[in-house]
Amino acid sequence: MTEHRYLGKTSKDYFVIRGINVFNERWCGTGKCVTVTSPLDKKSYVFSEYTSDGVKFIAGKDSYGYWLFFAA
Repeated sequence: MTEHRYLGKTSKDYFVIRGINVFNERWCGTGKCVTVTSPLDKKSYVFSEYTSDGVKFIAGKDSYGYWLFFAA
């Protein structure tokens, strides 16, 4: 299984990747689902991969309601 670098979490509509607040952009799903492990609670999640304004990332909500972001 490929390890994807954890970028961070947020409970707000604000998260910056490569200088872009991804919540201000349209997310386009790539059709790929990825299994990631949260470094916070060590749980595995299956999240979707997205592109937004040329930035590719993996995102989804954890069991606590936080958005988690990983590098694609």
